[in-house]
Amino acid sequence: MKKRQLSQSSQRKISAAGINKSQTKISSFFTKVPKVAVDNEKISDINSSTQASIERKRKERDNTFDEESYLNVKKKCNMNEDPLKEHCVAKTGNSDTHENSVLLSVVKGLDDPCSNFKENKGTCNGDAALQKVNKKEGDAAKNEQCVNCSQNSVSIKNINVSDITHSNGHVLKETQELNTAALKSSLSAVEPSRHEKAKLHDLKVESSDDFSVMMNGDELDGFFDQEWHAQIDFTTLQRCKITDVKHESRVTVLTVQHLESESIDTVACSGFWKDAQMKINDIVTIQAKKDSRQWVVDNNNGLLVTQPDLLISGTTITSGLFCNRRAVLTEKFRKIESLPNLDGDYSVMTVGSLVHQWLQKALRENICTLSDVMKLRDDILRSKDTINYLYASELSLADCRKRMTEYAPRIFEFIQHYIKGNKQQHISNLKDNFQGSIDSIQDIEESVYIPKLGIKGRIDVTAEVNINSRRRIMPLELKTGRASYSFEHRGQVILYLMMMGFRDQDIDTGLLLYLKENEMREIKSGHHEKRDLILLRNTLAHYFAKKPEDLQNINSEPDLKAMELPEPINHHSACGRCSYQALCCAYLAKDPSANLSPSHPLTALIEELRNDFESSHLDYIMKWIALLQLEESHENGNSSLSSVWTTSPEKREARGTCICNLKTIDRVVKRDDRYQHKFARVNIKGETIENSVLGGTFAEDDYIIVSTDARVNIAAGHIMHVSHDIVAVLLDKDITRLYAHSTFHIDKFPSSGLSTFNYANVAGLLSNDETCVKLRRIVIDKRPATFTEKLPRSVVSASTEIISDLNESQQRAVLKAVAAHEYVLIKGMPGTGKTQTLVALIELLLELGSSVLVTAHTHSAVDNVLLKLLERNIDFLRLGSTKQIHPLLTCKSEEYAIKSCDSPEDLEALYNSKRVVGVTCYGAYHALIRRRSFDVCVIDESAQIMQPTVLRPLYSARKFVLVGDPDQLPPVIKSKTAAKLGADESLFVRLDSDDNTVNLREQYRMNGRIMRLANDATYRGKLVSGNKQVENATLIGTNMEQVLSTCERWIRGALSRHLDDSVMVLNTGSTYNLNTETGNRDVVSSQAYSNVWEVAITLRLVQALTEAGVHARNIGIIAPYNAHINLLRKTIDKEVEVNTVDQYQGRDKDVILYSCTKSVEYDTKKEFEILDDQRRLTVAITRARHKLIIIADKITLLKYTPFKNLFDVIDEKNVINLIDGEEDFSWKSLISELRLDNRDKEL
Repeated sequence: MKKRQLSQSSQRKISAAGINKSQTKISSFFTKVPKVAVDNEKISDINSSTQASIERKRKERDNTFDEESYLNVKKKCNMNEDPLKEHCVAKTGNSDTHENSVLLSVVKGLDDPCSNFKENKGTCNGDAALQKVNKKEGDAAKNEQCVNCSQNSVSIKNINVSDITHSNGHVLKETQELNTAALKSSLSAVEPSRHEKAKLHDLKVESSDDFSVMMNGDELDGFFDQEWHAQIDFTTLQRCKITDVKHESRVTVLTVQHLESESIDTVACSGFWKDAQMKINDIVTIQAKKDSRQWVVDNNNGLLVTQPDLLISGTTITSGLFCNRRAVLTEKFRKIESLPNLDGDYSVMTVGSLVHQWLQKALRENICTLSDVMKLRDDILRSKDTINYLYASELSLADCRKRMTEYAPRIFEFIQHYIKGNKQQHISNLKDNFQGSIDSIQDIEESVYIPKLGIKGRIDVTAEVNINSRRRIMPLELKTGRASYSFEHRGQVILYLMMMGFRDQDIDTGLLLYLKENEMREIKSGHHEKRDLILLRNTLAHYFAKKPEDLQNINSEPDLKAMELPEPINHHSACGRCSYQALCCAYLAKDPSANLSPSHPLTALIEELRNDFESSHLDYIMKWIALLQLEESHENGNSSLSSVWTTSPEKREARGTCICNLKTIDRVVKRDDRYQHKFARVNIKGETIENSVLGGTFAEDDYIIVSTDARVNIAAGHIMHVSHDIVAVLLDKDITRLYAHSTFHIDKFPSSGLSTFNYANVAGLLSNDETCVKLRRIVIDKRPATFTEKLPRSVVSASTEIISDLNESQQRAVLKAVAAHEYVLIKGMPGTGKTQTLVALIELLLELGSSVLVTAHTHSAVDNVLLKLLERNIDFLRLGSTKQIHPLLTCKSEEYAIKSCDSPEDLEALYNSKRVVGVTCYGAYHALIRRRSFDVCVIDESAQIMQPTVLRPLYSARKFVLVGDPDQLPPVIKSKTAAKLGADESLFVRLDSDDNTVNLREQYRMNGRIMRLANDATYRGKLVSGNKQVENATLIGTNMEQVLSTCERWIRGALSRHLDDSVMVLNTGSTYNLNTETGNRDVVSSQAYSNVWEVAITLRLVQALTEAGVHARNIGIIAPYNAHINLLRKTIDKEVEVNTVDQYQGRDKDVILYSCTKSVEYDTKKEFEILDDQRRLTVAITRARHKLIIIADKITLLKYTPFKNLFDVIDEKNVINLIDGEEDFSWKSLISELRLDNRDKEL
């Protein structure tokens, strides 16, 4: 809303009047506000039509002027009445100037340097105090008293001003109970400005004698129709953004803007809330109490939730009741239990989890007899999930059955007593036990996400209970241990009550069941309990929610700091038993500000840690935790679950993360413990739409959540199938039972599993077992590899036949790996046959009686090795989802192999029988990898894997072989800061040296000319041709000669079959402004990340190649940017593989067309670092066997060092400059052909 000032004439009219009535005394934030009086002489000038209009409006208001009437009158006002010109006179004792009038004091406030108005939302960025002016009638003397605006209300005689704080520019509150007679006699011709009306609206008058304004009928209409922003109603939780924070001695005053209405208000936070971690631009949700002055959050009233978009589970929150530090470490390093060097007894937790499942299924399936309860136990123990669970927990089937059976009578008694109404004496006799009954089970494992509270949870049982003939919905929390009613247990119930209360359910108590004794009590929640849990949740959120902007000033390793942790507790027994003890102490050992007393239990543990670990080892661990935090912060900033509740489904779908507006169709099919649903698109009437394009970016096996318009994440599962019309998903529950008529939205679920996986891998180095000690010496200290000087005769004899087909460097690599004591590196340069070498190594290791773990960064790399083993009839087990592995390996998959396993003992026997196991590095948290130790771990693509990621399989091996090429793609690091500080250094690069590494030199892919380019650009002459046939190979096509004799001359040069022409550069020149020069204004190209001109050239080359008899599957197109890739895919034959450099790693084609895309003005700032990556360029040029054609604006690419060096070693005769009219080249012809081709594709 734009500011409007009073006209000069209006100001003169106001200042000309005298004052003859008693004055109201007030001091505002901006200026002294006088009494507004009426020039009664002017009233006689009001004509009859105006009087009638005023009288009509008076009746409509029913003699009141409160908020409700204001809104009603606003709707009824007629804006077309003729305006009248009357006077409003402000009287200020002896003063006859306009400076002390109410209206002008408002205008004066607009220019106050402390005020900053925007659309009637007053804020003040400076510190100020209210002045309370005490005036006596007829006395001009003023006695000013400074009043702290955050602590004192202003209530002076008949005018009450509230909500005035040092950070709020709203000076006057809403006018109420304006006297009708005074209003009739106080109309003036001065039309207030928009801001004046807002200020008048903000004035609260409690007496008919104190305030009157003259206004004609039209102006009254205008007054009510002005845009205005009501204050925020904090009686319920409101989502706001902080615009200002003022810390005072007793309170913290927040100025906040409502995210929907954009209204601005202030809230004073005192007591425990005063020191909440908040800053400007933070999102918060606030519930507050209105006192006489302002909104207040204190120890007894209101809630303040910081970082509400970070949903923290109720279990995590309550775990922090005892030790905040452990709660943070558990959340960040929660996959640490998957490491083999951390021995723990998980049997109690396993049995408890299975008993949970047992009772829940009994309730869901309405089981009521003891025999059916026992049968259900056996069904659970037979399931594949349970067998896998027992194997991971190292718990036998017999032991588990015995321990579960103890709960059978308790489950039966519970059902009989509370569900069936057959009272059990044992339960009835328990003191303080719940006296009601359970009428029905509403849900099991109900997922509840409440963004306003920043909390999520899964409620064990949601039940409808009957207490004294009153039915209520209650959460039921199940515990399988001894009854303790601890703070943690009661806290979980209270959090569930808070969450369920936000779903419009009147819930104030929940149930806490200890099944072991069948003790169940009602847990009540008061404000203080809720307050303390939210305070604890906010504390944890502070440590979890590190944002990228908090880390932007990190420029060097000394600036790196591992994540902040809460202070440690002082508890001897708890600290001594804590599984995160080493990690906790490592932080303290490297924290210069840590100052523990000598008697603190951690002091001795820290000293012990310093004795066991070198300082450099702790530095390495802390550095990598900090680097992972940088990377995690970057990923969280770009992909957040919060968009599900902050962004509309339609916008999420436009981003490719959602399929919105769906209805379930067909019957829900139960598959084991999952439920298959089918969804179709619906229109605004709720009718399904046929041929609706769905899920363009969704793929089979994607993990998703399902939400409704009203609730987030009612179920979770995986995509089974996506077509144009139907989306099939496998969910953890049947959502049609409670939401049959709802509209659904399916969202991709951003997982944090990889970051917690890497955190745990780094923390594993703090173990002091033999494997970890060895790995610290190798990984951190870079201890050189050692080898057996002379292999035993038995090894040589066994290897003779196996390695006979290998070349000399491959044979040397195999034997060196066998001779290595702890590790060795094999550098597999492009086309050197590293897969063949690895297969021979694995076969020899098996012959020598060793077990082998085969891992890599990607599923395809693991499968490439295993497919070769399959050809040689070597047995192995492939871990991982069947949907993600090669179809030919299905018969070797885990899913296929364990079909016959009916117990954890069967599973263990199967797993131990497999001497070769294949899995990706990320899949290495599998229980088999934790429980087994392999003789050798072979890791392919190791130069592409982050150091923390590669550590996981190394924990399970006695020695390892790293295979890779450090001159090709590095690990993918999204945070530029993390990459700059070393996160993109792989373990291969870290350990690479002449002593540690064996080179594979002979390559069997590129012809001599392309190989020479690779040597000149990257490999410094290390590559040699495997044989003459490979060295002299050139492009072959069944119709090549005929096409070359008839095509354009520039194409003839580009596709020349001469060996020396195997590498060609097509220099397009500057194409960024070609669309105007050629007159093709309809051709629009974003030159930043795509280039339509290069697409046209590429299309013509592909057409010529296929006409010449080169099969489409032997042609590959590479480009650096996804936008250009998408443009190419819309144009090029689908059989031609079009992909980024990263996707082409490990692939090769007879012909590679590398479309470099970039064409900008010469003085354009260099911003596109991807073209400055030598390793990506190396991958691109080494994918071609017989022909490499680089399409580029040479002048643009010369800015990038890798391309400058590349062009320096390419002969000028192999560069074709594409110029209109020369060599039969025509941009217009190419673009016309591109349009025609695309039109044909659309048809």
